[in-house]
Order: sequence, then C-alpha cells, then structure tokens
Amino acid sequence: MHVIEIVTHSPESCPLGNPEKLEIMMDWLNNLDALVAKHGISVEGVWTDRWGHTSWVAYKTPTMEAFAKLSLEPDFMKRVTFNHIETRAVTSAKETLSFFANYKKESR
Repeated sequence: MHVIEIVTHSPESCPLGNPEKLEIMMDWLNNLDALVAKHGISVEGVWTDRWGHTSWVAYKTPTMEAFAKLSLEPDFMKRVTFNHIETRAVTSAKETLSFFANYKKESR
C-alpha cells in the first residue's frame, strides 16, 4: 500500500526564513529513514516545490495502522505546527485498472 503526504505551508512560515522551523525540517529529514524503518515503512521519494511552499512524500506501508503510528512520532508531530499535511492512500495505475476490471466483473 502506498501513502502520499501533501505538505504545504505559508510563505511566512517557510523554513527557509525561520531557523526554528528549518531545524525541525532538517531533524525530520535526517531521521526519516530510521523512523520509517521502525514501523516497517519505506520512503519512495520526497519532492519539493520550494517556491510553491509544497512538498510531496511517498511512502510504502504495510498497513494504515503502521502509518498512523509513524505519524505520531515526535519528529513527525513537530511538522504540523507550521505545515498543513494532507495524507492520501493511493494506488498505481496498474492497481487501479485491476480494481476497475474486478469491479466490472462483480457488477454483472
């Protein structure tokens, strides 16, 4: 199962102009691999649109429960003090097509 986080903040709360927030984000990034491994999760990628104040983080997680436990880690919780974080369970195009094919068969 894959989960995507869409992380946004205002220009005023951008870590690039706020040393305290930058430290929070640096700690999060530096500890990310160890934190996700603790919960059996892996990071598929992190992308940032610096000037759009938006980042995307893709995770591979065995369950949503494991991801929920990860999100309660202190280094994860600190991010919500200045970021809006939207979390979505997502599927690949291949998984989506398979779902639609099975749905179509079942609805006959």
